[in-house]
Amino acid sequence: MSERSLNLLAQLGGIDEQYIDEAGEDIPAKKKIHWLRWTALAACLAVVIVGGGILTGVIPGLPIGGNTGGSGVDPAAEGPSTFMSYAGPVFPLTLREENDAVTAERNVTLDFAPWEKVWDDRLELWRSSSDILVTDAYTLTNTGDENQTLTVLYPFAGGLISLDTYRPALTVDGEALETTLYGGGYVGGYMGAVGGDLVTPAKEGSVNLRYPDSWEDYRDALAGGTYLQNALGDYPDLSGMKATVYEFTDPWGEPEDDEAGVPNPTIRAWFTLDYSRTAVLSTGFNGGKYDRDNGMMGREFSILQPGETGFGEDCRRLIVVGDDIRDLTTRGYVTGGWDDDPTIEAGVTVTRRETDLEDALRQTAQELFADRADDERMAGVDFEMFFGLFKVWLITDGPLSERSVERYDSGQLEENEVLDQNRVFWLEAEVTIPAGGSVELAASMRKAASCDFYCAHTENQGVRGYDLTTRLGSNLNCAAQTATLEDRGQIVIVRQNYGFDLAGGIRTVPLTEEEYYLEVKRPPEG
Repeated sequence: MSERSLNLLAQLGGIDEQYIDEAGEDIPAKKKIHWLRWTALAACLAVVIVGGGILTGVIPGLPIGGNTGGSGVDPAAEGPSTFMSYAGPVFPLTLREENDAVTAERNVTLDFAPWEKVWDDRLELWRSSSDILVTDAYTLTNTGDENQTLTVLYPFAGGLISLDTYRPALTVDGEALETTLYGGGYVGGYMGAVGGDLVTPAKEGSVNLRYPDSWEDYRDALAGGTYLQNALGDYPDLSGMKATVYEFTDPWGEPEDDEAGVPNPTIRAWFTLDYSRTAVLSTGFNGGKYDRDNGMMGREFSILQPGETGFGEDCRRLIVVGDDIRDLTTRGYVTGGWDDDPTIEAGVTVTRRETDLEDALRQTAQELFADRADDERMAGVDFEMFFGLFKVWLITDGPLSERSVERYDSGQLEENEVLDQNRVFWLEAEVTIPAGGSVELAASMRKAASCDFYCAHTENQGVRGYDLTTRLGSNLNCAAQTATLEDRGQIVIVRQNYGFDLAGGIRTVPLTEEEYYLEVKRPPEG
């Protein structure tokens, strides 16, 4: 552990050991890196997204979803594709505590109803979704002579921002279950910068996200049970950690004047600090300079002009963790350049208060949360869960992390990606099975497709992938599992390991392997 981290942890204290352990783990090496994920995304000009799934506007008579002809995929190739955008698998049900008296039979139905084209009066075009409907159904049987009350946990992959669309609904014997939602940490890692030609292996470092790209990433995250234990546990409590908050309000300065060559004025704060004993977090600042040799740091922001808006416009904030900063000065500058930048008449009101880190972060998290409130996908996001996972991010990957992830080195808290990161959630519910009896539990959900980006022009253009696991993370004694395909005439199977045969009418198959994948595309039109 670095000297900085040791000193900060020693001063701050109060962090649950599970998070310290997690922060100290090495960043796991990935089996391979697929550069087209980022280069293709950067090249794309636009992708239309409607209603949570990747939807395609369709002119009648034209194919949906890009090329529906030959994809260049070899159906005889072993193993699933590695898609640029991986949606995660369908997981099996598990129990909080194992119960030998309960056995299960499982049937998973994959329904391609969302692929059917519908006319959108508002957009005046035909559209469809690459999502499918999944019903993950279990017959739970109590083989004992006493009633069994179980706490069931149903896992699903996704992000906070997509909960409203992809959160499953649980029922028992057709009646809706009340559930409690738990969320785990980021499933994925970090990598270095992309090389100059955009396709060479990344340089060493951690400036870019490394998204999960296969079910094995989730398998590795869930291995050993620590991930689930952390998800079901309490979020870190940072109330025992001292914080000093500097708030910057009411900035003023000479207005921008294009004709006179006067750009947007900048307010710059300079101060001294001991980098090994102090961490500086911020909101509303868009630039910084870090002089570790001389114990100096500068943070700056541009003054918004009339009619402009931006995060932190009412209050920009420095949150100092550990020893306080010293010799704070503020001054106005003509531009945001750090070298030989002329000063200008400008200023800002600075107030200082002492508090604890929990209080300081809650206020900041509320502002970050409110900043995304206009996003309709936020409808399913609970603030307390966001705040809890925000704190987990801060001490496991963020600016207070032992990992020292370069992506977050600036300390700018608005750079967090808590809402969008891939993670595993669990829905918890209580189910009672009478002695010698059975109940039918079902999880119903929309499931996003794994895919390559439309503009990438890969061999998987127009192909969509869906996979599931039969045992991953589950302690349920499942005697038999099957899968049923409701294709609705919408698909051609490109690659699979289920054994479905549409021409032969085989649409229900037994599941005996650990992981199953189904890759499909639309049949040629006409």
